[in-house]
Amino acid sequence: MEQPIESACAAAETSMLSYYDSFDDPSITNGFGDLDSPANLDDLMQRIQSSVSRSFVLDFNDNAAYAAFDLPTASLGRLLSTERPDTPSARWINIWYPYYQRPLLSLLAKQYDFSPRLLGLMCSDPRVQRGPPPRSHAKAKGKAARHAWSAHSPTPSEVEKGSDELSVLSSASASNHDSVAGGNLYRIVDDTWHYTTVDFGWSYVCIGYNSLYVLCEDNTVISINEDPFPYAEGRLDELQQRILQETQRNLVNVFRSLSRVDEAARMAHNPMTLLPLRTRLGDTPEETAHHEPDTPGLLLYYLFENFHNSYTLVTRKESRYGVELNELRAQMFAKPELCHIDRLDSIGKELGVLGRHYQSYMRIIDRILEPQTATPAPTQSSRNLDERSEQASLRTIRPLPTEKQETPLGVSLTSAARVRFQRLKDLIDLYALSEVDEYTKQKNALVALNFNLIALQESLAMERLTKVALLITKATILFLPVSLMSAYFGVDLGGAGYTVREYWVTFAVVLVCSWIAFFVFGVVSGSVQTVDFFVGLWAGLRRIWER
Repeated sequence: MEQPIESACAAAETSMLSYYDSFDDPSITNGFGDLDSPANLDDLMQRIQSSVSRSFVLDFNDNAAYAAFDLPTASLGRLLSTERPDTPSARWINIWYPYYQRPLLSLLAKQYDFSPRLLGLMCSDPRVQRGPPPRSHAKAKGKAARHAWSAHSPTPSEVEKGSDELSVLSSASASNHDSVAGGNLYRIVDDTWHYTTVDFGWSYVCIGYNSLYVLCEDNTVISINEDPFPYAEGRLDELQQRILQETQRNLVNVFRSLSRVDEAARMAHNPMTLLPLRTRLGDTPEETAHHEPDTPGLLLYYLFENFHNSYTLVTRKESRYGVELNELRAQMFAKPELCHIDRLDSIGKELGVLGRHYQSYMRIIDRILEPQTATPAPTQSSRNLDERSEQASLRTIRPLPTEKQETPLGVSLTSAARVRFQRLKDLIDLYALSEVDEYTKQKNALVALNFNLIALQESLAMERLTKVALLITKATILFLPVSLMSAYFGVDLGGAGYTVREYWVTFAVVLVCSWIAFFVFGVVSGSVQTVDFFVGLWAGLRRIWER
């Protein structure tokens, strides 16, 4: 069984090498390296993780895979214009720093008949100088409306204010118009929350969020990546290198999964890194028959999925949102403060952005999976129409019957890719969006809890203040009979005299009777404070003694 497989691999490798050797171009004949060779793999992995690499082309099938980095535009044009042999099943073209490679993007646009808008987005330059933001559009609009609906005639000062507000509105509208009409992807993303794009052509389908992914009709997948540090010009410090590695981790994992080197070891120790692009556990006729047409769609899916960077935001048990909400809850029970509301508001805004992020993913998936309406169109793409100009002029003189077919717009995905996109949608809905909704509900509950705890704290403080005031009032009333008695003993009534002993005995009797009367009244009314008073007094004395 192993001998036919080895012979098939050798035949595929020979066929691909013969294909590259057929070009009279040293960049092609000497530029492609075998991804299944351990001697070449380390160098290729270093180049894909390097910040100075600009692009690569990867041709692969079940038996062989070859990659070339930084091919000249002319060499890539020769590759695209030459018909590929039957051996390669898919081609992956990846581009970094697209604003430096506009000739290459123009070549791809002509080859696959991209729309001018899509080409403009691909060639966007992130190094755009942004001016100071104008005043709020809604604020200016509200002021203008108030002036417009004022009942009295406008004064010259009001006319000047109105002209200023109109200039503000004009500048705001012009700024928004420039960001859209200018066709700069980075400005559109900066001005528009959660910008996404799904573009269909007769020979391609393009999806994009922070990066653009294009699936073409000839089993070619094009990935165009944004530059997170456009002003560094490839000279990155240590922190920027770490951020770049994190953002490109999924792309590197997909690239590494296309190599057969150490496949058995990875299957044993880390099978999650093996993608079903070239790796198969079985060789059933059904799987083998559909593998070649499934590969481009699967490559598009795994580039778009980006499992590690997407799901680890909120779906883990130790998600920072859950941890932070639990910490805020504990702090609220210890001492509720209004600053907790400010932090909860920030968390709510972050969760809102995250929720719209995942909803944008689901919207892209819906657009990909929705059935395309078939329209009468020729099977040839528009780039081939100029080759038949003479036939068109001839048909003008002598019309010929034209045959039209009902063809859907875009490139159709196979069932293997469609079910995975549907699974991704279910996972986003089940784990990501549900977690965001749950954290949002917890945040809203904590906001209400914080206000309730603050109100309860104020109520307890008011209750303590009321008890103190009531205790002082009771003490005052308690000594009121004693004061009357002292006044009585101080009055000379016909020369009657009282001894000191008689005074203090009467004082004690009146004080005890008053306290008993207050105690009975407290028991009846439920406001006894004698026990609380002595308990608090004893606790205070103990604290003083312990110091």
